[in-house]
Amino acid sequence: MTKYSKARKGLISSVILGGCVATSNILYAAEHPLDALSPSEIQQATQILRNAEYLKEDAVIPMMSLIEMPKVDVLKWQPGDYIQRSAFVNIRQDRTVYEADLDLTENEIIRWEEIPDVQSQQVHADIVNGQRALEDHEQWQKALAERGYNNLDEVSCFPVTPGYFNLENEKNRRVGRVYCYDKSFGAANTFAHPVEGIYAVVDLDSGDVLEVIDMGVVPVNSTEHSYKEKEIRTSPKLRPVLQEAPRGSNIDLNDNVVMWQNWSFHMRLERREGLVLSLINYLDGEEQRSIAYQIHASEMFVPYMDSSPGWYFRTFMDVGEYGLGATSTTLVKGVDCPKNAMYRDAILPNATGDAETHEAILCLFERNTGRPLWRHAADGNNTLESRPDVELVVRTIPTIGNYDYIIDYVFTLHGNIRVEVGATGIDAVKGVVTKYLEDPSAAKDLATGELVAPGLVAVWHDHFISFRVDLDVDVTDNSLETAALTPRLLTPEEGPRLSLYGYERSFSEFEGALNHTPHGEVWRVVNEGRKTDLGHHPGIHVETGHQALAKLSTDDYPQQRAAFTANPLWVSQFDPSERYAGGDYPTQSRGGNGLPAYIRDKASIRNKDLVLWVTMGFHHSTRVEDWPVMPAKWHSFTLRPFNFFSKNPSINLPSEFKRGLF
Repeated sequence: MTKYSKARKGLISSVILGGCVATSNILYAAEHPLDALSPSEIQQATQILRNAEYLKEDAVIPMMSLIEMPKVDVLKWQPGDYIQRSAFVNIRQDRTVYEADLDLTENEIIRWEEIPDVQSQQVHADIVNGQRALEDHEQWQKALAERGYNNLDEVSCFPVTPGYFNLENEKNRRVGRVYCYDKSFGAANTFAHPVEGIYAVVDLDSGDVLEVIDMGVVPVNSTEHSYKEKEIRTSPKLRPVLQEAPRGSNIDLNDNVVMWQNWSFHMRLERREGLVLSLINYLDGEEQRSIAYQIHASEMFVPYMDSSPGWYFRTFMDVGEYGLGATSTTLVKGVDCPKNAMYRDAILPNATGDAETHEAILCLFERNTGRPLWRHAADGNNTLESRPDVELVVRTIPTIGNYDYIIDYVFTLHGNIRVEVGATGIDAVKGVVTKYLEDPSAAKDLATGELVAPGLVAVWHDHFISFRVDLDVDVTDNSLETAALTPRLLTPEEGPRLSLYGYERSFSEFEGALNHTPHGEVWRVVNEGRKTDLGHHPGIHVETGHQALAKLSTDDYPQQRAAFTANPLWVSQFDPSERYAGGDYPTQSRGGNGLPAYIRDKASIRNKDLVLWVTMGFHHSTRVEDWPVMPAKWHSFTLRPFNFFSKNPSINLPSEFKRGLF
């Protein structure tokens, strides 16, 4: 392979592939080794495979993403240095999944491999195939007619991923489970009108209808549940409350590299993971110090707590089955983000191997939280010093079916990184006979959820999302320290106090999953090879906050697929191929992949390049106030410096900052 200092713009290269001569016009030169694939690179990757006659006419490409340069090379890279560009392509054709690794710089296929017994991410073609399969199905049409639907345009029916339950008729098939909504009430809230009691199981490849389940007619809710209120609040009047930066933004955005105050990081959007932040550094005096190599979402698990035929399979793995980047939506200026935010488009590969532009899919903005960052009033000389708390937020909002997830990466002036997820959108509701709690049917209908409107039960469910956090505290080789909070009873000789608590410190030696004990632990990633002026090992405290964990039985099929939800924190040795907590192919997976497999060999993590996997989650106990649209419910975890700095890193903010002039 020939190395050169920079990918060359306008390069035209010819290479013989599979007996064909392929010509690639590379119209894009990566400015950074972690930049997402460009439109020309996406097209080039597809063309390489077509020229080699690997792609058939029926091929779909559920995933195409950047293969990152080796971490050691990225860390050494400087602007102007050589950039190796490579792509991973996931292909599905002839009911079989294939993987390809491509060298885009040399126009070469490095690997082409069949991956047996897996199902790839759902794509739009699956939805179309599932709908077509039922168009002329006699039993399906009859069941809809019994519910008053002779015109099939009045209903919206679509297949969703079915989970895995060891069912004989689903083995070795790509399956979609279909349910419907009445769309005659308009698009404002189609999810409010489920056509309950009728479901179909479809082979999305062959178009065969494997089963139609008809549990009897349940009246479809006939009340419009629009979240576009016709009666707008007029008293008390709500006047605009704005975030403004009268002197301009403090954000320096250069291509995909962000600099804000002492922070710097690279960002890109991938179809599966969504937003990926890399090379997160903090300028400490004259020293550029590493905090994290990379942070991104890894998997999401949303199981519903209803065992009826139309609901038990709703155990979605949203990152692996649908993709956070693929489902990210355009952000509305002044609503989804402040008016003065910076908005960025993203270019993602679609299922045909073409590049698609997603407009205003990402925003960056500063916000004054309205809280003091720090303050103190000294009584003796009537002095008061304080500074306002200002943060940088990087935001995307994927919409996956009925739910919207606001995913924020927040950078603070005092050195914290906070990852926040706000769940909003529409509760998934089940059509029932019950209209009021006093109805005789209430006990049965409300066994798995809350009555939120007459005839509608919002089914209880969970939201779990795992983030892959590759912390590099100054260097790549770190250790995971546990400081266990330990109560201690005192003797009379030690004074009048009866008890205290302290911390017992220990280091994790091997990969594994960690849980909080009743007393609680503090988890820190520390650099044992460096000491501060006071002799501390600099570290980053991983503050998981109040997080829910899985309540399902460990031998239940959904829990086996989403084993990562059983622990708030997992730790593994760095491996660039290990990116997804639920495994590479969670669609219809049996479980055992992902984190359980990653830590199986119990590799050493003491003074090694380690990766943390943080589980964020909550049990959604549905309520009337969630209807017809759910107020955002937020959860977060924080990466907090712990003995990393020599003092409060925000102490040197200028005094004019406190007068709102900054």
